[in-house]
Amino acid sequence: MAGTKGVSAVILYLSMILILAMPGALADQAYNCTPLPPGADPDQACNASSQMYTILRPSLNDTSQWIEMFQAAPRAYINPKLQSQLGSSGGAHITLLGHMNYTPSERDQGTCGNCWAWAGTSILEIALDTQLGIKDRLSMQYINSNYNGGKGSNWSCCGGWLEDLTRFYNASKILVPWSNSNAQWQDRFESCGTQTGVSAGSISVDPHYTLKSLQAVTIPTWEMEKEEAIANIKNVLGQGRGVWFGFFLPNQTAWTEFFNFWGYQPECVIWRPKECSAAYNFTNGGGHAVLCVGYNDQDPKNRYWIMLNSWGTTKSRPDGLFMVSMDMNYSCSYSGLGYAYYWMTLDADFEREAPPKAAEERNGEVRSPAQVRDEAERKVEEAKEELDKVRADIDSKAGAYPQLGPGL
Repeated sequence: MAGTKGVSAVILYLSMILILAMPGALADQAYNCTPLPPGADPDQACNASSQMYTILRPSLNDTSQWIEMFQAAPRAYINPKLQSQLGSSGGAHITLLGHMNYTPSERDQGTCGNCWAWAGTSILEIALDTQLGIKDRLSMQYINSNYNGGKGSNWSCCGGWLEDLTRFYNASKILVPWSNSNAQWQDRFESCGTQTGVSAGSISVDPHYTLKSLQAVTIPTWEMEKEEAIANIKNVLGQGRGVWFGFFLPNQTAWTEFFNFWGYQPECVIWRPKECSAAYNFTNGGGHAVLCVGYNDQDPKNRYWIMLNSWGTTKSRPDGLFMVSMDMNYSCSYSGLGYAYYWMTLDADFEREAPPKAAEERNGEVRSPAQVRDEAERKVEEAKEELDKVRADIDSKAGAYPQLGPGL
């Protein structure tokens, strides 16, 4: 019985680890998927926040530059073998959330317009785990405090595009963990009209991960059959790569509808973007960027993408997620702006040395990573020696008492 209990305990432990490692993976079953009726009180129904969420309101010059960068970027690799498998599959539920280590309520950009950096940095978090087996949360404060000096009309809170993130990291070459000293997110109440509240020099950059190179690449979705666009996005996700999804809505009415969807509806209700018929209004239209972490197409009538936002959580969105219908117009275009939806990812190349370890403190003494590693190796050798002694002792007793059988 003791052995059975031990096995059961191990199974329970592994099950808990799996659940904790994949926040949001069970979202479909976890919440009431009944949409709120029109006119319902959101505070009574799901304790939704009354705040207006931060979006990008770029100028015509800004959007023109972003679209030019998108069109000039190389295309993402589409794995032909994976593409053929996707074409013959009968539906799947896939999420990359298990590759991330994050707290949903802390993924809150607040009044800072740096959604573009949240979504892009999260792709790097996924890549760290899929490529190097390192699950770590990366600092948003590091880029906010350093990007264009952390102030002015072009700092991180004023908006940006995925290529802006690649230029920043290709220059710095380092990825700073969220757990470093002063590296946690602290600019939630800053905006384009202010400046960072955390000086760049106050953020510890040791330890860090080292980048060799980084490149933004586009996922083809425009002017093609819907199923081909869907297959291209699935292909990139199937390679274990997060997807940056930038989308524009044309006016304040459209954004109010989306704010109501985010704030008032349960996490598993699917957002269905409307067809593009309105002209883009540069005064009250705007854009937003989120991270696509997976999809579910098991129900052919309700296929959706799984999106991780950077607007914190609500009572009905404990994982900070929302679902977007796959059956959307991928070539949606507004007069005066152009295409509405932009799907991208990152080609990241990391240094392959052993992952950094933070210095440990014990009995008031701070030990370096090398000291921590040396002690771990010493303990392993001591354990091996102890095991050899036990084996020798058992063998000697087995020789004296043959009924005990051979040694281990």
